[in-house]
Amino acid sequence: MTTEPRPGSVAIIITTYNHAIFLEAAVRSALGQSVPADEIIVVDDGSTDHPEHVTAGFAAIRSIRQPNAGLSAARNTGWRAATSEFVVFLDADDRLLPDALALNLQRLSAVPEAGLSYGGYLHVDAVAGPRHVAEFLPAADGYSALLRRNLIGMHAAVMYRRTCLAEIGGFEEGLAACEDYDVYLRIALRFPIVYGPEPLAEYWHHRGNMSRDSAMMLRHVLTVLRRQRPTAQHLAVMRAYREGVVSRKRHYVMAWCLELLEGIRSRSIDSSLFRQGASLARQAPLTVLGTPLRAVRYLGVSYVARRRRRTPVSAPP
Repeated sequence: MTTEPRPGSVAIIITTYNHAIFLEAAVRSALGQSVPADEIIVVDDGSTDHPEHVTAGFAAIRSIRQPNAGLSAARNTGWRAATSEFVVFLDADDRLLPDALALNLQRLSAVPEAGLSYGGYLHVDAVAGPRHVAEFLPAADGYSALLRRNLIGMHAAVMYRRTCLAEIGGFEEGLAACEDYDVYLRIALRFPIVYGPEPLAEYWHHRGNMSRDSAMMLRHVLTVLRRQRPTAQHLAVMRAYREGVVSRKRHYVMAWCLELLEGIRSRSIDSSLFRQGASLARQAPLTVLGTPLRAVRYLGVSYVARRRRRTPVSAPP
C-alpha cells in the first residue's frame, strides 16, 4: 500500500560526481532553509573523491551510492527514492538561498495544477567570488516561450510537483546534458508553470562546469529541440521552434567565441577550445562565421560600461 506524502513536504536531491570539495556547502545550504526540507538525499554517481566523508558528518542526510551512470540517472534515482510531495534538485557545486523552498512552495500551493515553479538565481565565480543577479525571464506562454529559449536557466531554482515529474517519466537518461531543459519542455506541455523573480539559488562557475563545453551543450540542446519538432508542428508553434534553434546556436557560439577571445587576451588559450570550434563550425557554420564581430563589439561595450562604473560622477554645478 502506497503512503500518500504529507501535503507540502519537500525533498532536496543533491547529486554529486567528483565534487566532494563543494558538497559540504551545498548540504549546509539545504539544511539552512527557512522552511525545512523533509528529506535531503545525496546521490553519489560513482565518485572517486569519497563524498561519504562529507555526508557522514550530517545525521539528517540520506546517502545513496550508485555506479557512474550520468546526471540524469542520478536525479532519477533521487526523486524515485524520495517520498515527499515536491522535489528540488541541487548539484553539489551549487547552493540554495535560504528562502528557496518557502517561495516555490508558496507558488505551487497557490496553483495546485502547476507542474513546476521557478525563480531567479545568482552567478558566483568560484575563484573571484563576486555575485551578480541573472536576468529573470518569465515563461509567460509556457511551452512556446520555453521553445524559444531556456528561460529557467538554473535547475536549483526549480521545484517540481513529484507526481507531475513521475507522469512524464523523469529525466531522459540518454542525454548527457540539457536534460533539465528537456524536462521543462515536457512538463510545460502538460501542466502550467508558475514563477517569481526572487533569487533562490547560487550558480557557481568554475573550470569543472560541464556547461563550459559549448560544442557539447549545443549538440545536446539541438537534440532536445529536434525531439520537440513534431509537437511544435502539431501545435502550430514552428516559429517558436525555429527561433529556439537559432537562439541556441547564437548563444553557444558566442560563449565559445568570448572564451577564445579572453584566452587570446590573457595568452592562456585552453586547447579544448579548438576542438569545440571545429565542432561548432560543423553544427552551425553560418553562426560561427557571423559571431566574431558581434563578440568583439560585445566586449567593447562591456569594457566601456565597466570603465563608466569605476569613474566617479562629478557633482552637478
